[in-house]
Amino acid sequence: MGSQDDLSGSAPRCANCGAALEGPFCGQCGQSIEEIRRPAWALITDFTGDVFVWDGRFLSTLRALLRGPGRLARSYADGQRARWTPPIRLYLLVSLAFFAAMSVAGVRPIAVYLSPDGETIRSQSAGDIAARRANIAAYAELYAPGRAPMSCGVLPGPDEITADGRLVFARDTDIAITPMLWGQAPEARVIDGATQACMEEDIRAVGLHDAFAQLLITAIRDPAGFEARASAAAAQALVLMVVALALLNLLLHPRRTLIEHVILSLYFHALLLPGYAGMLLIGYLAAGISAAISLPLAVAAIIAVAGLIWISDRQFYGSSWYGALLRLPIQLAGYSAAITAAIFALMFLPLL
Repeated sequence: MGSQDDLSGSAPRCANCGAALEGPFCGQCGQSIEEIRRPAWALITDFTGDVFVWDGRFLSTLRALLRGPGRLARSYADGQRARWTPPIRLYLLVSLAFFAAMSVAGVRPIAVYLSPDGETIRSQSAGDIAARRANIAAYAELYAPGRAPMSCGVLPGPDEITADGRLVFARDTDIAITPMLWGQAPEARVIDGATQACMEEDIRAVGLHDAFAQLLITAIRDPAGFEARASAAAAQALVLMVVALALLNLLLHPRRTLIEHVILSLYFHALLLPGYAGMLLIGYLAAGISAAISLPLAVAAIIAVAGLIWISDRQFYGSSWYGALLRLPIQLAGYSAAITAAIFALMFLPLL
């Protein structure tokens, strides 16, 4: 036992603080009287035991969360904490499951898109090369005497593949850095000094900072590394989103304490992440059926987030339906701005 038993037969005492023991836990410091010196496999049973201690609460909390994060957060903030999984624990567990599921499913939180891909380039015919070169020439004629967009890099053809088999950046390469794409990162492209200088000049020509050119060049030269570094920061960005929503609600409901807003924000995001994962799954499954579903899906996602914010405001703060509706545009604008800032931060983080 984890207690100090007096040889004279007096009551056992806690090994941690020395207080007299009554029951399986110390009434002074809360330490269990269980003996720590046990077989190593007991650590596994301890872990599973700790999980199942609150697993019953976890299932109840999930049911309450589906009925509305605002109502659940209000109950927890008002003192009914023993029946619910704490918001920070639930949020961390859901976040872990969310990113693990995306990793298993092959979803890249911040993705580099390069087209044509390596397989297409290596298998292209003379006719394909001619068509690509004709497209570049058409752009050059369209923008003449100015500088055409497709002016940086090598021409499609033999120069696209080095002697050791690497791909070289071509003039008509389509480039995008976007959140949430399925599949593997694209193959890296070689960018020489002349192409880099050309891309930097093009970026300056449209009034953007040189950092945007460095962002693109880094992503093109090492897409997999860029995505790995950016994706590693996604969890921290989600924490920032929790803080952003809490501060936004603090601005709109200044009489409430900050901790109340944080509780609501944690439960809100614990429900938002599975919903977002569901939207991604629907989009992936529907992509093979119809590309036209992407816009309705995006609209549905925006409506769902707006509805969740509105319901949470009503449930947690006791707002009237029109009061919550009047605050909704401010909440959506502020939350969207925070998301945009987080995405840009994720994109530029690999450059640091």
